[in-house]
Amino acid sequence: MNARHVTLKLLVTVVVGGVVYLLTNVISTEEDGPWQLVLSVLCGGVVLLAQFLVSFVNQMHAMNDSVGKRFADIGRATKLFNEVEKLRDDGVPRLAENATKVVSTGPRILHDFANEEINRLAGVMEDLTSFSAETPGENHDWLMTLTKCTRTSIDAISTSVVDEDFWSTEPANRYLTAQHEAIVERGVTVRRLFIVKERGERAALAPICEEQRDMRIQVRVVALDQLPAHHRRGNVIDFIVFDESLSYEIHPDQLGLNSRTAVNARRELVQPLLRRFEQLWEAAEEQQLSMNGLPDPDSLRSLTNSTGTTGSTGTGPAGA
Repeated sequence: MNARHVTLKLLVTVVVGGVVYLLTNVISTEEDGPWQLVLSVLCGGVVLLAQFLVSFVNQMHAMNDSVGKRFADIGRATKLFNEVEKLRDDGVPRLAENATKVVSTGPRILHDFANEEINRLAGVMEDLTSFSAETPGENHDWLMTLTKCTRTSIDAISTSVVDEDFWSTEPANRYLTAQHEAIVERGVTVRRLFIVKERGERAALAPICEEQRDMRIQVRVVALDQLPAHHRRGNVIDFIVFDESLSYEIHPDQLGLNSRTAVNARRELVQPLLRRFEQLWEAAEEQQLSMNGLPDPDSLRSLTNSTGTTGSTGTGPAGA
């Protein structure tokens, strides 16, 4: 309670006391006596006490609301802490600690940048609660992270026609290196299927295929003009399926540019992509046999492994 409120209460008390004193003098027919002064002081004191009681009750209500809010905040904080405890070995505690440091130091634009990044990440996490997320353009960070997290298989379809500009770039080099590390370190099976429109375009892919085969990536090429009609039906997009359970899809716009990237872990959406990949993967081997009577290099490699001394049964389908 500040001095202004106290002064106002005292002023109200004096006014009430003065009014009572005047009224008693008007009403009473007797001469002035001490009872009139006592009554005015008593009424003024009652008014002053009532004001303090009202102020006290208001403060108690405010305190009660504040305490209730604090307990609610503590409850939410406790719940959040319990959830974070489940992620003790992940980066969530480190994110919270470093975010607090960033927003407390440095220039304003650094704070704003940090907040925007946190909000972006929070948005992705919120989307992933429904087992899917999207981002504009082509997201190489997601691609690298998913490759790093893969444990069993990577099945990829590329519908671009010999995109040398991409496969000679630094992002492509990091991507292929990450896939090679997954193969060597974790035994991941990586299969890539290039789709071209015409059979004559296959030759231009030879150097790219050879490079990726040297990195132990299984590569095949299929020409759409050599496929049966039922294989050519439907919209074919670039996609990658990781561990047979999550898809990374690149959706082009009307100009053929990569307009958005989506990740999806919904089984009813991932399984059709897996079936489509297996269908075209087998069709690519049939085309190779029909052209020269020999299986493609990856089929020969699988056959060699299946008859080797180690007792291996070959690579088999993705995830095997």
